[in-house]
Order: sequence, then C-alpha cells, then structure tokens
Amino acid sequence: MAGGFRLFKIYGITISIDFTWFIVFFLFSWSLAYGYYPSEVPGHTVGAYLVMGSISAFMLFVCVLIHELSHSVTSNKLGVEVKEITLFIFGGVAQLTREPDTPAKELKIAVMGPVASGILALIFYLISIILVNLEVSGPVLSVIKFLSLINVVLLVFNMIPGLPLDGGRILKALWWMKSGNINTATSAAGHVGRAFATFLIFLGFLQMLSGNFSGGLWAILIGVFLMQAAKSSVQHQQLEYGLEGLTVGDIMTEAPHVITVDISDKLDRVVDDKFFHYHFVSFPVMNQGAPVGLLSINAVRNAGRDSWPTTNVLQVMEPLTRNNCLSPGDSVMAALIAMNSTGQGRYVVLKQDTLYGVLSRRDILKTIDFKGRLAGTETKNGASGAG
Repeated sequence: MAGGFRLFKIYGITISIDFTWFIVFFLFSWSLAYGYYPSEVPGHTVGAYLVMGSISAFMLFVCVLIHELSHSVTSNKLGVEVKEITLFIFGGVAQLTREPDTPAKELKIAVMGPVASGILALIFYLISIILVNLEVSGPVLSVIKFLSLINVVLLVFNMIPGLPLDGGRILKALWWMKSGNINTATSAAGHVGRAFATFLIFLGFLQMLSGNFSGGLWAILIGVFLMQAAKSSVQHQQLEYGLEGLTVGDIMTEAPHVITVDISDKLDRVVDDKFFHYHFVSFPVMNQGAPVGLLSINAVRNAGRDSWPTTNVLQVMEPLTRNNCLSPGDSVMAALIAMNSTGQGRYVVLKQDTLYGVLSRRDILKTIDFKGRLAGTETKNGASGAG
C-alpha cells in the first residue's frame, strides 16, 4: 500500500485510510452516477446522480469497515490482537499482530465478517420495505436498495473458499481441524485462492475483448491483487512456521558484541567510525553505560551534512520507549511484524533497562534461511533413507 493517514480509534483499534482509497472512491462514485443510477431511476439531474453515487460509495466503505471491525473485535476478544484497520483501493485489511493459534479461533474470526455483511444486507432490505410501505421512492429508495445489494455481493464474494478471502480462511480452519496441519491447510486454501484469481483475470480479458473495457480491467486488477494476496498468505504461514517457538533472545546479537555510540559523539565521527565501518542502519545510543536512544542513518541524513561536525548524537537520536524496544522473551514473529509495520530495521533489546542485545531484520532472515536449509537437508536425507 502506498501510505495514508490515521482517522480515529474505535474499540481501541486505529482506523487508517490509504491514499489509494480516494482513487476507487472517485471511480466508484463516477460509475454509479453515470451508469448504474441513471438506468435504475431515470429522469434526475446529473447533480442528483453524483450525490447518489458519492453517498453510495461512502456508505460502501462504511460497510467494509464494519465488516473488518467484526473480524477485528472478535480477534481481540480471542486474544489475537488487531491494532489497526486500513481502508485502501480494494476494500480493507486488518493488521493482526500474529496468526490464530487454533483452528477454532481462525474459524470464529473468519465467519464474523460475512455475518456482519449479511446483517447489513438484511437491515438495508428491511429499510427499503419500510420506505416502500411509506410510499417513498426515487433516489433515497434506490440508494438503500443498492446498499442491500452490495452487502449481498460482499457476502457472496468473501465466501469464495480461497485465500485471502473469508471463505478461504474458513476452508483453512476446517482443513486444519481435520488434518491437524496448519501448513497443509494454508497451502490448500492458497491454491484455491490462486485458481479463483486466475479465473478472474481470464474473465477480465474476455470482458475487455467483448467491449466491456472498464469491467474487464477491474476484474483483472482484482484478480492480480487476489493472486498476490493468496501467495503472501501462504508465505506468511511458512514464515510463521519457520519462526515458531523462537524468541528474540534466541537469535539476537548479544550485548557484549553490540556496537554502540555515545550520546555526546559528533555525527561526522559517528558516520566515519560507525556507519561506514559496520554498515548498520542504526546504533544503540549509550549514556554513561545506560541505553537511552537509537541513532538511525535517516536521522543523520536529515540533520544535513554541513551540520555533522557541530551536531551530537543527543540532538538527533530517537529516545528509547516501550514502542521501539524489545524484550528477550518477545516472539521473533511479533518482532518481524513490528519491523514491517514501523519500517525500523533494528530494535534495541532491553532487560531491566539494561542493554541486552540488538535484533535486526537481517538476523531474522538469516535464521529463516538457516532453518529452511536444515528442512531441505532433512527432506533430502529422509528421501534417501526411504530408498
């Protein structure tokens, strides 16, 4: 995702909106205003159709947000923390801190989104019946009917049994329950997801050849997105399996071997003696033997080269807080998620306010590669033994 900004918090979950959301909001509003509503309720002005299209597009994303909140609130209640939901070009995504550890939790979380969409579809349908009985027609009734219909579409689409859709997560949970193997279950749901994505892409090309260029293009874009998301879901599960049971203390660089900088060092000296010599993107900052901050290469660059000889580390470092530090007992998977979320490549590891070590993304990737090589060796040896 291209990046965006935070809107508000609800149930302790941060709601963010990605810049790509505005693209689809404009396109969706335009297509409803100039295509759908003129054919459904003819005889109104262009301005009226634009208002109807804009309200419908906005309410669609409200419905998507409710759908994602249903997943997230259920996830938090089950102990699988969700800190943020981001609305973007293809809907919304909840950012889990970790994957559910049982198939029952996976199933409960997965079904709540479609349940929410079904309830919303029913609510808007009942409102439309009330409006009909009150002899209310025209734009208001058409928008309500559309919202009922679009929630049915969201429900049906999300129940397709392939990752990353809710139906794929349900398939994964049920397969996991039966087989007891989460990796096999994830792989199976991922294959279905990729097959459906391939079908969407093929269908999109057929639509474009038949003259429906915009519809075909959207089908292709959604298909490509689902293809990548399904692949990422499988890779994420393999990653979590590879890091299962590992803590930060298991793979970090321990304190005696950690390269640090002093709070009073000048930036020109740090650049020459530390960044150029060790090629790390950040260093822990020490003050009389106690860790107090983190000095990143971005902070040094932003200070400006001309100021390096007169600027010390204290002036540009990032002070250590609970949000940018790790503990030895933290899981490596949680640390990796934090790195991906914040863009911070190295974390200081503290134990009772003492520098205990440093964990970098490089440490994690080396561990994954090493475990993968061992798994490959074990498979190879096992195959030879069977012969």
